[in-house]
Amino acid sequence: MSSFNLTVLTPFGTYYKGEASYLEVRNEDSVLGILPHHTPIISTVKLGKIKITIKGNKHVYACSGGLLNVKKDGSVTLMVNTIERSDEIDVARAKRSKERALKRIENNEGNLKRAESSLERAEVRIEVANEK
Repeated sequence: MSSFNLTVLTPFGTYYKGEASYLEVRNEDSVLGILPHHTPIISTVKLGKIKITIKGNKHVYACSGGLLNVKKDGSVTLMVNTIERSDEIDVARAKRSKERALKRIENNEGNLKRAESSLERAEVRIEVANEK
């Protein structure tokens, strides 16, 4: 099976560096599926699920957004604010965060945009954790 070099970077350092045969991310307009020999592209990455196939094994991650760069040489760099594999997610913490955000929204407390973002992040984390 054909593969490409994938590097996943966070503000804390390299999260993953190695071979992958498939990468799926969501941008503002659509879902991007990256296979070996993909056309070069630079795109934003929206908060949501990321899927990566490594050595035939499919992995699902929660991501809070970032940038994707598919280079001319076929290598792919994914720069994200945060990334968590399904088994790394603290589901209880995500559920508490969701409850707090819902309460703020219902009561019209504080910064509603921030509460809505928090709610969306928590929902993505819960969804990804349930895909174990």
